[in-house]
Amino acid sequence: MEGYTTLAAYYDRFVGADYEQMVEFICDKLQAYGKDPSLICDIGCGSGNVTLALLQKGFDMIGIDGSFEMLNEALIKRDSMDHGNRALFLCQQLPEFELYGTVDAIISTLDTINYITDKKDLDRLFYWYRNYLNPDGLLIFDVNSLYKYQEILNNNCDVYEDENVFFCWRSNFDGKICDHALSFFERDGDCYIRTDEEQKQCYYSIEEIKTLLAKYQFDLLELRDGYTNQDPKEKSERLTFVARVRKGNVE
Repeated sequence: MEGYTTLAAYYDRFVGADYEQMVEFICDKLQAYGKDPSLICDIGCGSGNVTLALLQKGFDMIGIDGSFEMLNEALIKRDSMDHGNRALFLCQQLPEFELYGTVDAIISTLDTINYITDKKDLDRLFYWYRNYLNPDGLLIFDVNSLYKYQEILNNNCDVYEDENVFFCWRSNFDGKICDHALSFFERDGDCYIRTDEEQKQCYYSIEEIKTLLAKYQFDLLELRDGYTNQDPKEKSERLTFVARVRKGNVE
């Protein structure tokens, strides 16, 4: 994924999430709506925290991400785990991705979808979601809310540091696209080496997402405030969709 080169080495240290809550939510929905799922694909898996936590829950996992550096972090974790060979990681650029067969569930967490900044590409991603899901397969994903982009990320600067690195993450939102500029200062002896990265995200409304779900024959089962069982609120920062594919072919 573009913009996750230098950041990959620091992502888990500074930009983590409540993975325990996310995994508990996903497992609850798999149990509630899935038909004994065993093989799950994590699209936009990043450094593999959700993928490997689900592996420890007993699922066979495929993790896909466009950032080689992030996947390298995932591989380091996987190779230190028992039964790590049950997790396959693939470096593929979205929206196109290729699997060897169908899966029981697909997940896309931590605003993976927002990194798809062209609506035609997002349409294509949902096509592949549908293509690789078994009948009645589950799709669980999240997006950033308009509130988060307007009130939290817009004109915002976050600073992170420890003894070896200092970096700042600046964000600006124009109503549709959110530009992220990252500057890293890594210690090298008595000096610091600067590296800059850029990321872009696109805001998608609930109605835009629902339209794509309907187009590719998904039934929306739940829409939640983040990874909770609460309905979205005015100040929800993350919206999580739980959908199930209907049987039948898509043209």
